[in-house]
Amino acid sequence: MEIRQATINDALFVAKCVSMALHTDMTAEELNHFAEVCRLDNVLYSYRNAIIAEIDNVPAGLCLAYDGNNYHETRVRTFAHFPELSEKMDFENFEDETHEGEFYIDSLAVLPEFRRRGIAQELMKAQIKRGHEMGLPVASLLVDPENPNAQKLYYNLGFKYSEDVYAFGQIFWKLSMPTTT
Repeated sequence: MEIRQATINDALFVAKCVSMALHTDMTAEELNHFAEVCRLDNVLYSYRNAIIAEIDNVPAGLCLAYDGNNYHETRVRTFAHFPELSEKMDFENFEDETHEGEFYIDSLAVLPEFRRRGIAQELMKAQIKRGHEMGLPVASLLVDPENPNAQKLYYNLGFKYSEDVYAFGQIFWKLSMPTTT
């Protein structure tokens, strides 16, 4: 397995994986539009925020994470590219998932045919390390309370429950990695 930084040419794979992580079914047209957004630099789902795991040079999974600084403004800017969603959800007034001084793990997805090989764990470890290298020792993420497999992965990596967060029309658990001294 090789883990590498995503490139602009990976934008469609980024879009597919983020869509999987969000449990969103998209049409081909919607997915292509999402890929165009993923090619941008200043959005949450930019390819620049993603790392990809490859098996035999085939993309197998992705983890997207970023510095929580300016999260609110970046979220508003990101979802402005999706006016059909903005009509349904008030993204301006959602709770912020992260904040300054926090390295936020936004999306994690492994293609079904590559699951149960430790790929998700390696992607998470790589992003946690990246956060530490950026000087942001606190990593956090949201997890669906009804996804015990994801919870097990995150807890095994050292994450702990910190609070409930309401986003995208449902309650998620915010998990944080305790700061080491």
